[in-house]
Amino acid sequence: MKRLLCAASLLLALARAPGATEPEAFAAKQAGDYPRAIALYRELVAADPDNAGLLFQLGTVQGWAGRYDEALATLERGLALAPRDLDLRLARGRVLAWSGQLGRAEAVFREIVRADPANLDARNMLGRVQAWTRQFAAAERTFDAILAQDPANTDALVGRGDVEKLQERPDAARPYYERAAATDPQASEIRRRLAGVRRAGRWRLDAGAGASTFPGDVREDWSGWDAALRYAIDKRTGASVAVEQAERFGLTDWLYSAGVDRRFSDDFSGTALASFTPDADFLARRTLALTGAWRARRGDDRLPPTLLLAEYKAATYDPGTAHSAWLGVTQYTTHRVAVTAKTLVSRNLNDRWTGGWQLRLDGEPADHWRWHLGYADSKESLSSTVFDLIRELRTRAVFAGWFYEFSPAFAIRLDAAHEWADGLPDRNAFHAGFTTRF
Repeated sequence: MKRLLCAASLLLALARAPGATEPEAFAAKQAGDYPRAIALYRELVAADPDNAGLLFQLGTVQGWAGRYDEALATLERGLALAPRDLDLRLARGRVLAWSGQLGRAEAVFREIVRADPANLDARNMLGRVQAWTRQFAAAERTFDAILAQDPANTDALVGRGDVEKLQERPDAARPYYERAAATDPQASEIRRRLAGVRRAGRWRLDAGAGASTFPGDVREDWSGWDAALRYAIDKRTGASVAVEQAERFGLTDWLYSAGVDRRFSDDFSGTALASFTPDADFLARRTLALTGAWRARRGDDRLPPTLLLAEYKAATYDPGTAHSAWLGVTQYTTHRVAVTAKTLVSRNLNDRWTGGWQLRLDGEPADHWRWHLGYADSKESLSSTVFDLIRELRTRAVFAGWFYEFSPAFAIRLDAAHEWADGLPDRNAFHAGFTTRF
């Protein structure tokens, strides 16, 4: 009898216990308690599975929590019930963008804008995706058009500032962030952006030091340092000078360089660099290097953009001039990772044609840090000394690097490589440096 009374009391208590309510779930969402909000919205959806509005709320919170696969499944379930629901379509586009599926996200926002050109939410998100895919001129036009219509649009002001910041133009970004802060003084994200561009300017200094060691101490270690100063002439053009000191084989060389870089359009950019080494012992006496990158396709909802790469270098040493050309392709993926494959054709100091190849991965998990790793196999060493270009030895290398930006004004980078060549001792190379803007 006592057990029956206990069971009856428990059933009565459960019957009286209130279930999840929409105000309660929304409050948890707004407070940033995403696990609780997700649990409450799931309970509401279970009670009303055909409610597209609840599916929108659940998918949005799942996206905010970084549970992108779950969010997309929830939002697509909602779209199956309400295919033209604008909130659901915008939310799905946002989650696609947050998850790195930028081509698919751009297609969603373009479709919404075509149907409703006055939709500022879709236009703002389209501008952000264009900026993230380095369609800078297009992103500028998108945000400028919004600001011409609504000069105090906070999202457009922040987005326009981000376009400038992504192009390493913090001075140009600052006025947009200041205007955005004036429209929403309490927004911590805007204050963080504004603080990050206060000290940066048109000048950029890259400096570092490196060393190479040889296992077993079969050769004396190498060392050196380098520094490069770049000035942003305008939004698309920069000029730079550099100096490098290298100590190898008991000898010291000094290399001086001057160069220019130019972004001719969103689809094509190039660089030119000239270097010379007075009284060179092992580095090239003179070097001319040219590079170009062309976006062959802008990307779509199936495959992000594709770049074609070309590099040419002529290096003059005492025995003669070596010529090398790299041709390659970079394919961006939907997860903020780019894959680059390049092939090398070179004519060395013995007037022989040689070849090689390189494979590299670049990742950018967040706007403030990135990494790369790769493998190279050719007859040319990463050190590119006169001895490497005479010996014609097959040289293989694995390399990796890491870059972290504490603010637009200061960042650090670390690089490492292991190289082994037929008949020569292995080499471990390390380099650490920093970047500052002022």
